[in-house]
Amino acid sequence: MEKLEQVVLPNGVTLRNPLIMAPMTTQLSFFNGELTQDEITYYTNRSHHIGAIITAAANVQPVGKGWEGELGIFDDKFIPKLSQLASEIKPNGAKAIVQIFHAGRMTSHLTNGGLTPVSASAVAAERENAEIPRALKDEEILQVIEDFKFATKRAIQAGFDGVEIHGANTYLIQQFFSPHSNRR
Repeated sequence: MEKLEQVVLPNGVTLRNPLIMAPMTTQLSFFNGELTQDEITYYTNRSHHIGAIITAAANVQPVGKGWEGELGIFDDKFIPKLSQLASEIKPNGAKAIVQIFHAGRMTSHLTNGGLTPVSASAVAAERENAEIPRALKDEEILQVIEDFKFATKRAIQAGFDGVEIHGANTYLIQQFFSPHSNRR
């Protein structure tokens, strides 16, 4: 079997090989967004022979929680467990990357603690039982941007090598690009 070569990314970061574990929803976090030991073990076990691991989506605001068992990164209280995760992935040679996102209208008040989902406009998603979200005000949009920045800082503080911003699959960032969800 041929050995895979190191890869140098355009930003100068070196991966030991070109294999990257894509972000996959695990639903292994506690209800409050804190990592469980099962989730840490899940990622650690996969970090031995690949170049990088990208975690499942971590929400940047409580109202942005998309599903139960989702990782949170919206508060400093998550840093210790995130740090444990990064410190257990990296010694195995893989880079540790956390994916950050906001579910926007693709959630429910039942999932995010009674909070009304938010979006670019007050237009429900085209799916069964979709709730009509509240349109974000201009100052709230700026706060979401800030919260992505704060989440990135938390990831760095926890020892992650990078972040991936999830801007697809009908979540909040994509909702601003869609003529269906953005009627501004």
